Amino acid sequence: MRIGDIFGIGMANFARERRSPGCAAPAASVTSLTPRPQRRAFDLIKTIAPAPKPRLVADERPLSAYEARAAETLMAIARAMVPTRDEVMALAALAGIDAMRYAAEAEPKLVAMVAARLPVRAPDLAASRAYYQVHLESFRLPDLHDGREILIAGDVQDWDWRQEAYARAERIIAMLHYDRRVFNDLLIYSSAPTRAQSGRVGPVARGRWESEAAPAFFSLKPGDVFPLPVPSSRGFHVLIMDRVEAGRLRPFAEAEPEITGHLAERARLEAAKRHLAVLGFHPAVKPTEA
Repeated sequence: MRIGDIFGIGMANFARERRSPGCAAPAASVTSLTPRPQRRAFDLIKTIAPAPKPRLVADERPLSAYEARAAETLMAIARAMVPTRDEVMALAALAGIDAMRYAAEAEPKLVAMVAARLPVRAPDLAASRAYYQVHLESFRLPDLHDGREILIAGDVQDWDWRQEAYARAERIIAMLHYDRRVFNDLLIYSSAPTRAQSGRVGPVARGRWESEAAPAFFSLKPGDVFPLPVPSSRGFHVLIMDRVEAGRLRPFAEAEPEITGHLAERARLEAAKRHLAVLGFHPAVKPTEA
């Protein structure tokens, strides 16, 4: 079947569904009855929630049994290495910190400077493996999204061009709904950089594609074509999601060095906070409101 025949069939079906904004109509009806074409796309896209940012939860949890024991051990074996009260005062003065009323959350530099004087004691294998089992989801790689796009690029400030480009994008979407195999033939309408990449998007993790069309792209399920042209400062995007590959769980052997460093650093910071408390340095207390 020729591309022209496919186009004719696709447009016949599409025309019965709704009217394309590129069709000619009396000026009064266009103004009073037909919404601005790009507004319909914006109304749909603004309801799509932005990609969630990864949330690190490990540091917000209480210290593990290992971390508590390691902090105590560091304090017991490193008395000669930790700074004295006078040295802490000198370090704080150099950093411009009020050492007598520091806030651990607001002034982490003082805690970090003291922690840097402590020795590093790596956790044993059992402690690292236990941490891995408790925080399995923290070591799961993100899902990878693999799809395609056709970008009809042009001067978005030109109203006449926007009408023509939006109507063309709608016709392309109708044809892709009918038969996605014509995608490569339709790439001739895409921008040169997009054609150079064969229209491929991904495989890419959610939030890693730097494009104004990214929220719409990541909202698609495998096999979906976004139902409307997606507007951006570059033009109109036609988006397809081909597949989503579930993120794999990193094996313990791969994550062990990261876990070892994380546990050792947390233990050192906890030991530094305890040492500052022993020396009489307490976090500042915010004044209560009258």
